[in-house]
Amino acid sequence: MSAGSFAAVSAANGSCTLADFTVSGYDVPVWNEDDEEYEGGCAGEFNVQFLSSSGTTEATYKWYDNGEKAAGWYNNDGSAIEGGASSVVIEAGKAIWIQGRGYKLTSAGAVNENDIVYATRSKGFSSVGNATPINLTLGQLAVSGYDAPVWNEDDEEYEGGCAGEFNVQFLTSSGTTETTYKWYDNGEKAPGWYNNDGSSIDGGATTVAVPAGKGLWIQGRGYTIRIPAPEL
Repeated sequence: MSAGSFAAVSAANGSCTLADFTVSGYDVPVWNEDDEEYEGGCAGEFNVQFLSSSGTTEATYKWYDNGEKAAGWYNNDGSAIEGGASSVVIEAGKAIWIQGRGYKLTSAGAVNENDIVYATRSKGFSSVGNATPINLTLGQLAVSGYDAPVWNEDDEEYEGGCAGEFNVQFLTSSGTTETTYKWYDNGEKAPGWYNNDGSSIDGGATTVAVPAGKGLWIQGRGYTIRIPAPEL
């Protein structure tokens, strides 16, 4: 899972487009006179999947550069994208599934000048990422969208707050869950990230690296996660 590290040059909201991503890591296609065919190149072996707010596949695009198709993005069936790759907008902070061992996905554009605020819309999983060209830590990502916890004298308990209903999952390179962290701010726990079981993170959230372009699963409908813009 990966997120674009830059915004489209003309975008005022921090979004980018599929055209801002390029793929490399394959041999340039060369015509073989003997076999009368192209050798090398990439014929759709690398693809990106856009996910819905509930984590299901919304659209898939493949990268072709095989001599017969010019280098670029195409629909899943290999046909040209209507309007071109620049018409496929990627919401600011949104991460995408990528597949294609041995290939490299590179993003380009302008540096986001404003914080990216990504709101969750479903109880299911959404994908978000470090959409900046600098490495961040989990401690720099903040969650909002809930009522601050308030002590209720009558019930002798806190009301409101967030008690681990929002979480982020770090994935392995094969897409399986590696680590899960939860956000707590419930009066008893100070606002911040904790381990999946609610215990304190050893060394704190600032020790958990979120590299540039790193994608994360997030879950917690009605919450907002903020990704800070680089200090320019």
